[in-house]
Amino acid sequence: MIMIMLSQSEFRSVNLLLFLMIACLPVFSFAVGDALVELDSVKVDLSDKQRILRGGQHFQQSCLSCHSLGDFVNDPVAKELGLTKQQMPVWPEDSWNGHPPPDLSLIALSMSPDWLYTYLRTYYVDRSRPTGFNNLVYPNTNMPNPFVDMQGRQVLINPNYFDRHAGHHEQFWYRIIKLKETGRLSPADFDEYVDDIVLFLTYVSDPSIHIRRQIGPWVLGYLLLFISVTYAYFKLMGRFYFKPPPPHR
Repeated sequence: MIMIMLSQSEFRSVNLLLFLMIACLPVFSFAVGDALVELDSVKVDLSDKQRILRGGQHFQQSCLSCHSLGDFVNDPVAKELGLTKQQMPVWPEDSWNGHPPPDLSLIALSMSPDWLYTYLRTYYVDRSRPTGFNNLVYPNTNMPNPFVDMQGRQVLINPNYFDRHAGHHEQFWYRIIKLKETGRLSPADFDEYVDDIVLFLTYVSDPSIHIRRQIGPWVLGYLLLFISVTYAYFKLMGRFYFKPPPPHR
């Protein structure tokens, strides 16, 4: 066994480095991926229950036929939406050519809301794909475009874009694709529709957040009171048990 002796300052530096590495892991996990463009930012307000419910209704309309939500059916919001275990689709492992639609209970945590928001809005027509569509955030995705009727059909601005930009792409997706055929919703209404779904899935990934926010101030207040009482107790007891020794005569 090799023993490494560190000074106190070196030990603190190593601890600080480890802390920074652990703190940056979520950032690195979201940054790594095959997305060809920067992700759009989406505002997530989990205090807006009406939007969460509206997003749940949109999810039922556009996503529930393929994707399940695990045990979320036990949540009060799921009960308000009328979601039941029997409604959750179950796919054999060999379905969809071995790529069955995944459960989306934790998708907002594993990929981030920004990733979801951009992914669902960057489908474009690609006749070389089995579904007829491709995606700028998740290239060669096996998931069909679920919103073609609402959003319409997007196409590459330059049909030879990927041949001319191999290894180097535009920073923003709207410089690569454009809306050729409009759908039932205007672009602004469609963005809001997807925004609501993303908010709902973000809530699904962490439904206890409201409870934590409610009890958080009480927990912090209890800790503050406990620390204050403990400090006062030890300060008082220290007068009796930690007296300096009497001077020698």
